[in-house]
Amino acid sequence: MGDQEAPDLTRMADQLSAQAATVFQPRSPITTKDLFAGRWSELTEISDAVVQPGLHVVIYGERGVGKTSLANVVGPTIHAIDEYGDGLRGQTLADRLVVKTVANSGDTFSGLWRRLFAEVTWVPPAINGEDAERVSTTEFFSLPRELEIDNVRRVLGETGGGVFIVDEFDQAPRSVSRQFTELIKTLSDLAVDCTVILVGVSETVGNLVQDHASIQRAMAQVRLERMKPDELEQILKNAEKALQIAFEQDAAKLIVRVSQGLPHYTHLIGLNSVRSAAQRLSLSLVERDDVFEACRRAVKQAEQTVTESHSTAIHSSQRSALYRHVLLACALAAARSGDSLGYFNPSAVVVPLQRILQKPVTISTFNNHLREFCEEKRGSVLERDGQPWGFRYRFRNPLLVPYIFMDGVDAGVASGQELVTMLSGEWA
Repeated sequence: MGDQEAPDLTRMADQLSAQAATVFQPRSPITTKDLFAGRWSELTEISDAVVQPGLHVVIYGERGVGKTSLANVVGPTIHAIDEYGDGLRGQTLADRLVVKTVANSGDTFSGLWRRLFAEVTWVPPAINGEDAERVSTTEFFSLPRELEIDNVRRVLGETGGGVFIVDEFDQAPRSVSRQFTELIKTLSDLAVDCTVILVGVSETVGNLVQDHASIQRAMAQVRLERMKPDELEQILKNAEKALQIAFEQDAAKLIVRVSQGLPHYTHLIGLNSVRSAAQRLSLSLVERDDVFEACRRAVKQAEQTVTESHSTAIHSSQRSALYRHVLLACALAAARSGDSLGYFNPSAVVVPLQRILQKPVTISTFNNHLREFCEEKRGSVLERDGQPWGFRYRFRNPLLVPYIFMDGVDAGVASGQELVTMLSGEWA
C-alpha cells in the first residue's frame, strides 16, 4: 500500500463512520420517509383514516416497536398520497396541515391543544384591500385562556383536513384521556374534517383511551407489532444504498436475530457494525465479526434505564452466581417462545442454560432465580402469570432482551458463534 493510499483510506473510513450516524439513528425516532422501513400497511391505514371526515386514529403497542417513528412519517406520507391524488381529483391537498406534540405527566387538555395550536398561524381578512399579517390561532379565534372541548372543535373545523398528532399519550393524566374521548366523539358526530392521532405505549386501546368503546366506530385502531425480519432487513438495505456498503448475509441475519423485532437495536447494532468495518478500513463489506464487535460497543451505548435494570437483575457479591447466565437463558427462551405477548415456560429455559453452562441442568437449578427476577430487589425484570404449578414468565421491558444478548457476548457468557447458533434455532 503506497504512502498516499493509506491516508486516503483512513479519510474515507472516517467519512463512512460519520455518514453512518445520519442513516442509523438509534437515539432519535426516524423522521426521513426514505429511511423508514416497513409499516406500509399501517401507513396506508392511517392515510385512509385521514381522508374520512369523522374518523380518527390511535397507534399503540409495546415500547421500542417504532410508534414515534411511524408518527414522524405520517406527514410526509399523507402529503405524498395527496400529491398523487391531486391528478385524479383536481384538488390541492399537498399543503394539508400536520402538527405534532409530545404529552407529559403534567399536561392538561388545554395545555396540549395550546401547544398544537401554537404551531399554526392564520391570515385575517384583508382590510381596505391590504393584506393583513399572520396572527396566532389564539388571536384569530379569540380563544380563552383555558380551552374547552367546544373551543378546540371550532378551531379544528376550520383547518381543512388538518392532522393533529399527540405522541406519548400514555404519559398524559387519565383526566386528559377522558376529555380527548369526548372531543373525538363530538368531532365524529359532527363529521368535522380533521384527524386526531393518539400515539402511546399500551397493550390495549382501553389502557390508552378512556371509555374507548363509546368512540370505537370513530377510531382506526392501529396496533404496532414488532417488526418482521424482512422489515428489519429493509433497514439494512436502505443503509446499504445510502452508504454504498454491503452487509455480509450472515452479518445481516445476526443483526436481525439480536434485534428481536425492535428497530432501535437494528439501528444501534447496524451503526456500530459499519463503524467496526470502517475501523479496519473495510469500506465495502460489513462482516459477522463486525457485528460481534458492534454488540460489545452497543452494550456501552444502551439506554440508561435498560443498563440499570440489567445491572440490578444480575448483581451478586458471589462470583459463582448464575444470575447473568440464567437471565440470558430466559432471553433466549423468550426469543424462541413464539408467544405474541412474549411469555415462556420454565421448561424452555433448560436447554439454553445447559448450552451456556455446558452441563446438565433441571428447572430446580434456576427456579429460585425466576422467582427473584420477579421481585423488586432484582428490578422486577420478569413478570409472572398463571398458577404455581404452571407459571409462565415474560420480560416487563422488551428492550431488555436484545441488551441481554449483547451483554452475553461482551461478558463472554456466550461466544458470538454460540449466540448465532442459539438464536438461529439450531438447538432443540
